Amino acid sequence: MTDPGARPRRGRGRPPGSDGADTRDTILRAARELFSEVGYDRATFTDIAARAGISRTNINHYFRSKDELYRTLFEADKDSVITAGIAEAGAAQDIADRMAAFLRVSMRADSENRTYVRFLAASLFDALRNPELGDWAEGQIEYVRSFIRPALAAAAAEGTIGRDIDTDAVTEVLIAVVWGMSMYAGFVGTDDRLEPMIDHLVGLLRGTLW
Repeated sequence: MTDPGARPRRGRGRPPGSDGADTRDTILRAARELFSEVGYDRATFTDIAARAGISRTNINHYFRSKDELYRTLFEADKDSVITAGIAEAGAAQDIADRMAAFLRVSMRADSENRTYVRFLAASLFDALRNPELGDWAEGQIEYVRSFIRPALAAAAAEGTIGRDIDTDAVTEVLIAVVWGMSMYAGFVGTDDRLEPMIDHLVGLLRGTLW
């Protein structure tokens, strides 16, 4: 005979205190902050749960491992910053404007939430310390290469830059510039400093800065 006062047994599903998409977003936000602050090695599910104000059980419900959580963040932030930046840069007229458009998307993401750019920039350090993350970091860099190299080749073909430039070497220079400015945006700069910096970079690329 069933006791009418007994509480019904809870079926399998989300743990108590979990409310679906909102909880998942809270976990991602807390993880992004912690990964960018202390790195992949030192961030733990326990620390992420404390930062998010939830139980560790909640995190385990959405993400089976730290590796899976990190990968999810990496792909989401790459789409929000890098993919969006490449898409916007595609409409620009020359290589200088394309670089500026790409960087402005990054700066816009940074102004909305500094941890987006900070996490992507810091992920390269994580890859150096953790070989298992190397493919993700190299994939991020190669993604940016695939945007810069053809833009340089097109500019050389059009005669807007020297036809005999070493496209591969200049591509790496511009990748270093993008990464350096991303580090600056994520950890040092402020909105009022970043926009003039992009303008001066355009001047430098066009040879009008000096």
